[in-house]
Amino acid sequence: MKKTFIFLMSLFLAFNFLYSEEKDSIPAFKIEKSAISLERPAKPGTPFNKSGRRFALLGDESGSFEAWAYPLKLLRSFQFSFFTGTSTRPINAGDIVRRISVSPWATTLTYTYQSFTVKATYITPVFEPGALILLHVDSSVPLTIVCGFLPVLQPMWPAGIGGQYAYWNNEIKAYVISEPTGKNHALAGSPAASGLSYTPAHMLSDAPSEFKIEIKDPEKARNRFIPLCISGGQGKRDQVIAVYKKLLENPENYYKKNKEYYENLSQNTLRLTTPDPKIDLAFEWAKITFDNLMVDNPELGEGMTAGLGASGTSGRPGFGWFFGGDAYINSLSLLSYGAYESVKKILAFTQKWQRDDGKMAHELSQAEGYIDWWKDYPYGYIHGDTTPYYIAAMYDYMRLSGDTAFIEKSWPSLTKAYDWCLSTDKNRDGLMDNGPAGLGALEYGALTGIETDIYLASVWVRAAYAMDEISRILSKDSFRKKASMNFEKAKQAFNDRFWDPENHFYAYAFNDKGEKVKEISPWNAVGLMWDLGEYEKSRLTLERLSSSELTTDWGIRSISRNSEYFQPLNYNYGAVWPFLTSWVTTALYKHHMPLNGYPLLLSTVNHTFDNALGCVTEVFSGIRNVWPQEAVPQQGFSAAGAVLPLIRGLLGLEADALMRTFTFAPHFPGNWDQVEIKNYKAGDAAFSFSYKKEKNKITLDVIPEKGEKHTMTFSPCLAKGTLIKHVMVNGKETSFHVFDRRQVTQVELEFTVHDEPLQAELSIEPCFEVLPVTPEVKVGDMDSGMKIISSHTEEQTVILKVEGISGKNYSLNTLHPEFIDKIKGASLESGQLRFKIPDGSPGEFITHTIVIELNKQ
Repeated sequence: MKKTFIFLMSLFLAFNFLYSEEKDSIPAFKIEKSAISLERPAKPGTPFNKSGRRFALLGDESGSFEAWAYPLKLLRSFQFSFFTGTSTRPINAGDIVRRISVSPWATTLTYTYQSFTVKATYITPVFEPGALILLHVDSSVPLTIVCGFLPVLQPMWPAGIGGQYAYWNNEIKAYVISEPTGKNHALAGSPAASGLSYTPAHMLSDAPSEFKIEIKDPEKARNRFIPLCISGGQGKRDQVIAVYKKLLENPENYYKKNKEYYENLSQNTLRLTTPDPKIDLAFEWAKITFDNLMVDNPELGEGMTAGLGASGTSGRPGFGWFFGGDAYINSLSLLSYGAYESVKKILAFTQKWQRDDGKMAHELSQAEGYIDWWKDYPYGYIHGDTTPYYIAAMYDYMRLSGDTAFIEKSWPSLTKAYDWCLSTDKNRDGLMDNGPAGLGALEYGALTGIETDIYLASVWVRAAYAMDEISRILSKDSFRKKASMNFEKAKQAFNDRFWDPENHFYAYAFNDKGEKVKEISPWNAVGLMWDLGEYEKSRLTLERLSSSELTTDWGIRSISRNSEYFQPLNYNYGAVWPFLTSWVTTALYKHHMPLNGYPLLLSTVNHTFDNALGCVTEVFSGIRNVWPQEAVPQQGFSAAGAVLPLIRGLLGLEADALMRTFTFAPHFPGNWDQVEIKNYKAGDAAFSFSYKKEKNKITLDVIPEKGEKHTMTFSPCLAKGTLIKHVMVNGKETSFHVFDRRQVTQVELEFTVHDEPLQAELSIEPCFEVLPVTPEVKVGDMDSGMKIISSHTEEQTVILKVEGISGKNYSLNTLHPEFIDKIKGASLESGQLRFKIPDGSPGEFITHTIVIELNKQ
């Protein structure tokens, strides 16, 4: 009898243990890698983010993070520590983190010790106010995992609440964090956990709140996930608890939903395959960044924030507010890859905060529901450029999406914004004035006391053009008469007032006396990107921007290193900004200067893999390739540097949905033999392209995916001197035009694309070609790479002007060197131009000229 009782008790205990294990964990499922997954050894201190519309985990690669349920910061300094067997000595997770693997839908950190490996997979569902962490444990000894964090429960700066408290709720196995009004709540725990911390009533402890997860039988945990969950937000506590339970009920479902969402994001927008996988990866991850910055605030609605990064002990997660100017800047990139619905949401969201006089808001705290943001704080309308950029973005949306109904509905908003812009032109020169308008290019310092800066002027001239076009398309005839005159006056003023004939560039600004502020600055590239300058003047300006005084191996400085105001870490006066680099690169391609543009494009592409994996950091030092400590790791307008100049520059893709036209004018390096482009959108239509280059032939296959017939312009930019023998479209010879650009030969042909695939074939005779520089720069490096300033051909002579470090050897790759007759300033070895920069001061950049005489071809 006694043996039977012992046997039954053993069965009962075993059943209860197994039942407890199954209740506390879930069967492990496969965490799949994406085609764009990034993986490397983990670097504690390097940021990682996992965010959705309503929630974000923002941390670093040690696994420490803070959690936000917008607009609330729920907790910070969440960390794992491990105890083996009966040991009382903690093993800190940050000391044993080995690898990080990042996909759009999940991030996995691997912790490895001599007796165990723990993989922590972080999942933030796109549309839920919560997140999951799945622990996969492989241990040869019993293991205890302690999870600790500091409760916060504070809305974003500048709002604040008090009286927070936290306690362990054993029924739901989570810490409950709340406050006396019962309007803000958070939960953090695990069904496998037990609480460790005593927390005083009506206040938060200075010590972390901790819970533990005990794995007594590691073998039974090996094929299972132990889920952790964090949820929070405004409203009733029961709602937050319901989200917590819902997420834990089926973590695999939320993982699969995330995976499906991000796969659809990729499939439903533009996709690329180029000979450089880094470019393709950076582009895909830029799309992820922009999507991650879309926030559905429970009180304000859905819009785009500017950037994300851990706030630490402060109250804002990077630039996690709604910034109007950033949203409009970023919209140009989103429109380029076909994210029309997101852009429409962004634009409609910003319209809600338009002031009665027409001015658009610069910034809006996510905590606006807790405070009187517009009355008590001075930041909301501080910038002048936001309003004209709104008009420019609305026009770009209409042109690419074809959605005239939204623009018609927004006409009162547009005219109010337009009239406000006009009202700021106090000197009646046709340009907006910074004084009455607000901040433009710079936000502080010696160069803000000016009449008009070239950035504000550029955005206004574009807005004036946009209103001229919008009024034409909407048949606002009486309005258009005024708009056309305003645009012509503004464009003429732009060229008259900013061109510096003495220094041969478009100057940064002019003062109230009309005197030019003779600083060379990349802010002028905004206007040049939109083709506002005269061609020759624009070319000279862009060549100056390409020199080492502004261009580094990792991007464009915000001001010349030769300026008296230059400070390499100063936000406005010397740092390298990827978004400024984006504008310069796009302008270079628009002016057919691919030898200058390609290295700058790659400089931003490379940043995708330097810091937070898949993200481009906000700002970099102007002296060495490193970011300031306070730089935001996932910044939207920085990611634009891997999108806008890529699509509208290197690929040369443009569309007009209303006119049913699109253009493909690529500036590919001569050694690119194949490029695949999928799902380029023009309104409701979509097209794919397959570009192939052989020695004597270029073939373009155009595949209509959907939509009615369109007129297509195919206008590839080829090596200067390329002979176009004949052009065929679907086997029939067709007419074409050839344009002799300074760096390239551009051929142009036009044809109609119906609902059947079409093939264009160019028969060419190749010629000598210099290939662009590929920057090779590591984190921490100083600037030392070669800069190509200019390249042009006079009859049979190619003249290259470059810069490099004094006394240093450089080389340039070429195609068809057999056409070279003589070289001055370099030697030809194994198809490369090799040369040494003349001696000078150590570290000094010196100009060097290479003259290449060609055989008659």
